[in-house]
Amino acid sequence: MNAEQSVKVVTTSIEEKALTIIDQSRAVKVTDAETYTVAGSLWKAIGDMIKEVKDTFDPICDAAHKAHKAAVEKRAKYLDPLANAQKNVKGLMSNYDAEQERIRRAEQARIEVEMRKKEEERRIQEAIEVEAALKAQGAGKEEIQKETSTILDKPVSVAPVVLTKATPKIEGGPIYRTIWKARILNEQLIPREYLTPDMVKINAVVRSMKGKTNIPGVESYEDRV
Repeated sequence: MNAEQSVKVVTTSIEEKALTIIDQSRAVKVTDAETYTVAGSLWKAIGDMIKEVKDTFDPICDAAHKAHKAAVEKRAKYLDPLANAQKNVKGLMSNYDAEQERIRRAEQARIEVEMRKKEEERRIQEAIEVEAALKAQGAGKEEIQKETSTILDKPVSVAPVVLTKATPKIEGGPIYRTIWKARILNEQLIPREYLTPDMVKINAVVRSMKGKTNIPGVESYEDRV
């Protein structure tokens, strides 16, 4: 019998014993002094089984862990620098893409402002021409003002401008995601519903003060394990 077969025999035996004890733990009931004692014996048997499992599998796990660690370190020797290189290149590309997008949006806004200005100038010219025509027809001041106001007071709207992105598309290239994040400017102004109690600090006080803990809105209690 080789070493691998020996290990398999031992682990199979451990597995059978462990499953038997687990089944016993599922069936045990503690209803009186006698069953309490039975449960105590079972608790000790489980502890012995835990030790046996550790003694059997810890050397196997240690060997596997060492082999895995060595393989991971060797992989990281090449993978980490490559990942950093790819991240750096993507950062350069992302910065360029973001700048081109800023330029594109600024140009769109400039063109829209220019178009809006031209539309306003066109309306003013139209109002001047309407006013001149109405005066030539002998129209009164109120009528002229009404007609020109109808032209000038109408909301100015221009077709949205959409410019093509300057950044070239690269097949299989990086994908950029925009992630919105929060930055705290004034902690005192944050609404209560966005605040989380500091349970680490609260539990530290409770462990120290126990039943004498006096924190408004907090109750200390015992939890047996």
